[in-house]
Amino acid sequence: MEDAHERIVVGLGKTGLSVARHLHRRGISFAMADTRDQPPGLAAFRQEFPHLDICTGTLPEQWFTAASQIILSPGVDTRNPAIQAAIAQGAECLGDVELFASANRVPVVAVTGSNGKSTVVQLVTEMALACGLRAYAGGNIGTPVLDLLEKDDAQLFVLELSSFQLESTRSLKPRIGAVLNVSADHLDRHDSLEQYAEIKARIYAQAGCSVVNRDDGFVMKMKTSGVVTDFGLGRPADRGFGLLQRGMHSYLAQGDHCLLSTDSLKMRGEAGIVNALAALAIGHAFGLSMENMCSVLRRFKGLPHRLSQVGESRGVAWFNDSKGTNVGASVMSLRSLESNVILLAGGIFKGGDLAGLRSAVARHPKHAILFGQDTDLLRQALRGAVQIHSADTMRDAVAQAQALSVAGDKVLLSPACASFDMYENYTERGRDFENCVRELAL
Repeated sequence: MEDAHERIVVGLGKTGLSVARHLHRRGISFAMADTRDQPPGLAAFRQEFPHLDICTGTLPEQWFTAASQIILSPGVDTRNPAIQAAIAQGAECLGDVELFASANRVPVVAVTGSNGKSTVVQLVTEMALACGLRAYAGGNIGTPVLDLLEKDDAQLFVLELSSFQLESTRSLKPRIGAVLNVSADHLDRHDSLEQYAEIKARIYAQAGCSVVNRDDGFVMKMKTSGVVTDFGLGRPADRGFGLLQRGMHSYLAQGDHCLLSTDSLKMRGEAGIVNALAALAIGHAFGLSMENMCSVLRRFKGLPHRLSQVGESRGVAWFNDSKGTNVGASVMSLRSLESNVILLAGGIFKGGDLAGLRSAVARHPKHAILFGQDTDLLRQALRGAVQIHSADTMRDAVAQAQALSVAGDKVLLSPACASFDMYENYTERGRDFENCVRELAL
């Protein structure tokens, strides 16, 4: 193993592998590092790159102080001492999205926000496909951005970008940039909510058109570029997107023109309506057919683990919202189900407005069943607002919910927390919930 490398890729996950392949295809030399002693996929990685220097565990500062470029996977914290030492020596620190931006020639729609990103990205991609475009989704959802560059027939890339990706991105020039919303999230990584919002706002810096949520105070303070299109739950002004009331029915609308009844949506609740409006605003800004976009909205059922009903028995409905990993997401799901809710929540709290969660819990659920690492923190925040119960496992939580529920109730898994204390990710947590629910012989 060499003592010094000019270029180091940090993180052996899916993104790191895509960076390695991208550099290898271009004949660019690099070394690989990961802070974990035995990162997943290490053996397969060594087999694909047998001559590559790889360091796992504690990052060697002698490597990093000699490097001129550090390429970080999104999950790697720039505050790591070895990375800070490299930056202090003048090393350039960037991510895969920055490499993508310098190589890409296909139009890009870039979407960020605390909640709803994946759903809106999938919606816009399906809308573009319905209009006959060869569109591909990627980034924080599914395919890493550098792997998209191998799509030779691509006419549009629709990217979901996290704050972790945007903080190391400077050169992206999306045709459309959108920030869906900002609520407290990843405050274990970012110093403050304000810093988090500033990072999100980078998506607008060089956008040809900026799509904004007019109901979000943080978004409306951001500096935008190009033509601005807005969406929100109120009555739309001019050419913006919102809701109009016609008799007993509510309609998605652009300006004074009704487009689609909210009753036609298969996505649930307020979150589904907001995501539909965001996708319409983005698609319209890109020039997609309104007829085709509305057709997609009529059939789109949403993504797994996002307020999806997974069963019903004895008049009790069960909902999986495992993707609700922050307070904002869980509050919106509680509002969507309104009343008679039994909430299952817990895990690793990432920071946020516990007072806001308490307020929502006081209005909507009749019981809260708490589990995971930060049970005590959540119990303290919710005490007096709702009847609180504790569970050691998901199976225990589901069993308690069944015992507490009566006809007309809705059992909602919306943890408001990350899953890493008990699960590999929110998907595994959601599947465990669904399996436990199925065991009730619904």
